[in-house]
Amino acid sequence: MDKRQRILIVDDAKLNRDMLKEILGDTYNYLEAENGNQAIQMIGENIGIDLMLLDINMPQMNGFEVLEIMKRSQCIAETPVIMISSEDAVDTMRKAYELGITDYITRPFDSVIVKKRVQNTLGLYMNQKHLINVVYDQVYEKEENNNIMIRIMSNILGSRNSESREHILHIKTATEMMLRQLVKVTDAYPLTEADIALTTTASSLHDIGKIRIPEEILNKPGRLTDEEFKIMKTHSELGAAIIKDMDFPQDHPLVHTAWEISRWHHERWDGKGYPDGLKGEEIPICAQVVSIADVYDALTSERCYKKAFDHDTAIQMILDGQCGQFNPLLLKCLKELSLQLSKMSGKEMDDNKYSHEIQRLSNEILRDKSLPNQIYSQSLVKVMQEKIDFFKSNSGMNSIDYNAVSGQLTILNGKQQILCQRDDPKFDLFKEFGVIEEDVQYIRGLLHQTSVQNKEISVQIKATVENNSQMYKLKLHTLWSPVKKDVYIGIIGYFDTVKQKK
Repeated sequence: MDKRQRILIVDDAKLNRDMLKEILGDTYNYLEAENGNQAIQMIGENIGIDLMLLDINMPQMNGFEVLEIMKRSQCIAETPVIMISSEDAVDTMRKAYELGITDYITRPFDSVIVKKRVQNTLGLYMNQKHLINVVYDQVYEKEENNNIMIRIMSNILGSRNSESREHILHIKTATEMMLRQLVKVTDAYPLTEADIALTTTASSLHDIGKIRIPEEILNKPGRLTDEEFKIMKTHSELGAAIIKDMDFPQDHPLVHTAWEISRWHHERWDGKGYPDGLKGEEIPICAQVVSIADVYDALTSERCYKKAFDHDTAIQMILDGQCGQFNPLLLKCLKELSLQLSKMSGKEMDDNKYSHEIQRLSNEILRDKSLPNQIYSQSLVKVMQEKIDFFKSNSGMNSIDYNAVSGQLTILNGKQQILCQRDDPKFDLFKEFGVIEEDVQYIRGLLHQTSVQNKEISVQIKATVENNSQMYKLKLHTLWSPVKKDVYIGIIGYFDTVKQKK
């Protein structure tokens, strides 16, 4: 197997390609492309291109167009590009750097400069990838160990409790989903990735106080008496006491958050919860989120004293206030997460693969909050190739490119001019184009029904584009990650005017 670093040379002139190979010598393994289309195809077909040497002026697709596609698909972050051109205008070089190139070399070639810059770029990226892999392995090992400990604890609690042994893991997953949705719908709670991870982990200790509740009460098959229920309710205070008695610094963020969750996850928005009757924002947001996640899982799980409610009934009971009052923003999040929660409640958690933790890591990677890895590279290339194929078959039409994770949205007209560009996840696209609410709900319903096997929807809607209100045919294609198969990570599409019959 050829272990030499792989360089893709993209230039329409064979003489230039041969000259670069002659300068660089036999140290590298070379791939060649005569135009931008070939280059993009090779990126999709050949995983592990270490460097691209890219010309600007080429037929079919020029160098800037290649960079645009690489930037849009985010793979330029992993594949360094050195632009090689006879153009030395400052504006041209500035544009190339803005699109993400690592270096710029002008013709005629100076063999020493070319060789040194290629060596330096490859060396820099090789060291970076090594550090990335080391850190990623450490992060993943830490996450895996964390999951093993949580699994052990859930089994210990489950061994003496009538509740499902999966309860802790369900709460952990639902808590993270709610926190991420909360960040999307409001900036009232400025939660960082670290805050979300900390609260998600701390949620696992929410019922630790039940260890000190007598088993005859904990596992009673019928309704508790008033006296028994009074004892049961002490589990929140007992849990907080257990955490406080632990030999850990009480001001440590994880310990403090776990204490808040354990003590206050049965408080209610209207002040009618326990043990302290806290009201509204007096209840820490971490405890509020775990509270609503706990109620949902309790409703949808079978207990020794009750049957499980179906997902829709449970959601409606919470929204109707039958389980106490909750923060209106959290009710909004719950409603919007209904589909994802129904999938969670309908599946057994994976004991061995830690699928939900892998999902969390993939979310962070896709948000550019974590470090890239080989899986990330492969998924990006596949998604990019999928985008290229879609837009190539629908060229000349108004196009849509939306990243469901970051909220980045770009809409171009048939001439590739920008109609709309936003980075705000809360941006209301439909309102911007005057689409009526009924059509909006219909489209969202269809998108919820898409899957890895069934990615596309087509509808006709009335919209206002460039001050022109008329009927449009809208086709949307959902994008999916190989490591995150329960919800799409992006949407691409096109829309065109509906031709009126004569």
